[in-house]
Amino acid sequence: MSNEDLESKISLFRKKVRNLFTEIQEGFSSLYTDNEDYITLRISVEKAEQIAEKKLKHYINTHKINIKIREAKERDIPKINEIYHRSWKASELPMKEVTEELLMEIFQDSDTHFLLARLDSEDVGFILIEFNKLNREIGLISGLGVLPRYQKGGIGKYLSLEAWKFFKDKRVKELRCEVYKKNEMAKRFIKDLGFEERGIPPSPYTLK
Repeated sequence: MSNEDLESKISLFRKKVRNLFTEIQEGFSSLYTDNEDYITLRISVEKAEQIAEKKLKHYINTHKINIKIREAKERDIPKINEIYHRSWKASELPMKEVTEELLMEIFQDSDTHFLLARLDSEDVGFILIEFNKLNREIGLISGLGVLPRYQKGGIGKYLSLEAWKFFKDKRVKELRCEVYKKNEMAKRFIKDLGFEERGIPPSPYTLK
């Protein structure tokens, strides 16, 4: 496959992922876009160890709840779909046309991973994480959704710490995410972890 064909394929996949997370409450959208309605944030692994990991661990140690995080399996796709749609309804934003088939297609991509949060006996939230397809030293936080009655309860912090551990084990050097400008909750959450707002100049790893 030529580089041009590869970039075209990746760009198409990024659009599919991004369509899931435009304005979802307590969530992030995907990277690789020049849309002015979004801001890109990133943090080095070194800084993440000093700030993000420390803050997340402190929160979890002082707000202990019975949360278990696991990597989603194929059988979990219907539940992810349910959490996604219930999160959208709570946000009072126009619903996206998302199907289990689309989520399955994203799930089956080798560079994407869904992590699920289970509280007591119920799955209450998920986070979608990815590797940059052209540079696996870059980890992407592509989306996060939490059931409405559990939002603002720290579920996102538990999921974020587990995502960080996942990437740390894979030896990534940088974490990135992109946030919708009007999503103040997501912006505050991610900036509080030490992510900084930066423009990413055109490079072999930036797809438009």
